[in-house]
Order: sequence, then C-alpha cells, then structure tokens
Amino acid sequence: MKPLTLLCLILCCSCFGVYAQDGFEYFDGDSDQYPRIIIQIDTTKKNTWQIGKPQKGYFNTAATQPNAIITDTVGFYPPNDTSRFIARFFSPFGSSGAIRAIQWKQKIDFDAGTDGGMVEFSRDSGITWQNAFNNPNVYKFYGFDSANFDTLAGGEYAFSGTDTSWRDIWLCFQPTASMFGEPLLVRFTLLSDSIHNDKEGWMIDNFQDHATVIHTVVNQEKFASYFKIYPNPTNDFLYLEAEKTPASDAIEQLQLCDAVGQQLEEWADVPTKFFIDVRKYKAGMYYLKIKTNLQSKNYRFIIQRN
Repeated sequence: MKPLTLLCLILCCSCFGVYAQDGFEYFDGDSDQYPRIIIQIDTTKKNTWQIGKPQKGYFNTAATQPNAIITDTVGFYPPNDTSRFIARFFSPFGSSGAIRAIQWKQKIDFDAGTDGGMVEFSRDSGITWQNAFNNPNVYKFYGFDSANFDTLAGGEYAFSGTDTSWRDIWLCFQPTASMFGEPLLVRFTLLSDSIHNDKEGWMIDNFQDHATVIHTVVNQEKFASYFKIYPNPTNDFLYLEAEKTPASDAIEQLQLCDAVGQQLEEWADVPTKFFIDVRKYKAGMYYLKIKTNLQSKNYRFIIQRN
C-alpha cells in the first residue's frame, strides 16, 4: 500500500470511527452456521408478519432480493391487529469505547395517526420493554422522516403514515455494563385500529449489527469540563451529555436531589447521553449528582415554571 493511501486510512479511522459488522440477516437463505441475529415471530396467535417475496403495490420488491420480513406478503394488514416479531442480537462487543448500532431498511404504509409500527428494546431477556422513540437510554434513533413519527391513540410512539422509499434506520446505544450480558432484543409491533383502509403495513429488510468505535483523545481536564447539563433553567427535560469523556469513564450512579439534598430519583448504569423528565417537580433549585468509576461531581440547576 502506498504511504499516502495508508495515511488517508488512518485519518479517516481517527475522525469518523471504525465500524465492525458483527451480524446480519437479509432473509434470503443465509447459511451462516453461527447466526448473530435470530428472528422470532410470535406464533401464539395468527401473526401478520411473514418472511417471503413481497407481492403488493408499494411493497413489490425486497431491498435485497428475493425476501424480506413483511406484514403479509400479498395482502393488506387487518384491523384490530397487534402482530409482532423479535430480533435477537447476540454480540461479543465488550469495549467501553463502542456504540452498539442496529441498522435495518424499511418502507411503511399506515393510516396516519391511528395505525403504526412500534419499536421497543429489552436488555433483560424480554422481562421489561422500552419504547425506542424519545428514550433516554437510546443514543440515537434516526434515518426516518420526522413526518412519519407519531403518537397513536393508545399513547404509543410509533412509525405512522406512508413512506415508500427505502430508509436506512439506525438505532444506537451507548455501552453500559448491562449491554454486554444478555442479548439485546428489539421488538417490532404492528398496531391497527378497527377501521380497515387497505394499507400495506410495514416491510423490513437487511438487519445489521455494528460496533462503532470512536477514537477520542484521553485528556486530563477536570471532571466538570466534560459533562454538559442543559438547559439551565429548565421547565420540562434536563439533558446530560458527555463532551470529552475518556473511554475508560462510565456513569455508575446518577441521583436527582432537591435543594436540601434529599434524593428524589436514582439511576444506575447510565449512558453518557441521557435525559430526565422534571415536569412533575415544582419550581426551585435542584442538584444532579454524578458518580463515575473515576470520581464524583454535583451540578446545580433550576426548574422554572411560567
């Protein structure tokens, strides 16, 4: 390899990170002897999800032919339906410098605002599930048109409306201690109301599992210089974000306390990009206590009411 080419590769890796693909599922007869992604379709009742060749109007071809996973390969999705499948991601990633990134392609065709597709995740083998939209434990969830994000009648955050372009969707998590024990489960649920409007539903293809290692320069600046707490004052959400966190640092404990130091809420094993809903607290001064594996720090902030 020429020296200039080698230099360019080094610079690219240093600036943008290194992406390692650990698993994939394209629904096309992958003969991988040790699959890292396993698809589980709920068979306890009639399930709209099928793996096969799309044969509809909008959904007429897979992203990688011939197959995709789709809410019925030939027909519209039914009313009053709650069909789901689970993608189980087994990963050996254990580096504290890695971001876990789940990627897939999708098209959607739902009744806007009434029917939709909900994405949830579980880090405890399916005992508890969290909606991936607007979740403090999700580092980033993007790739879709914001016009296709909605709140359904039941209060669920979900994909809704119609988007017949193939979208690359990314669901990213920062590493925490619990991320590398049990497999990561992501659940995809079709939700429809009682009205049938001949919609095609949800088509997904090309699941991929990545680790993204961002190369950061470890610095010796004081603790206060690399955590950002905003906005301050706030009236709804308080955001915590690490600006210059060494790769070896991790938040072990996070506490919300009132002006006299009484603990109101506590979290453990927290990612370094997080938010807290403070809408239930009255106006006044509060403290956020952060304990990492390296040191501790208290941050003062104000809740302001109009």
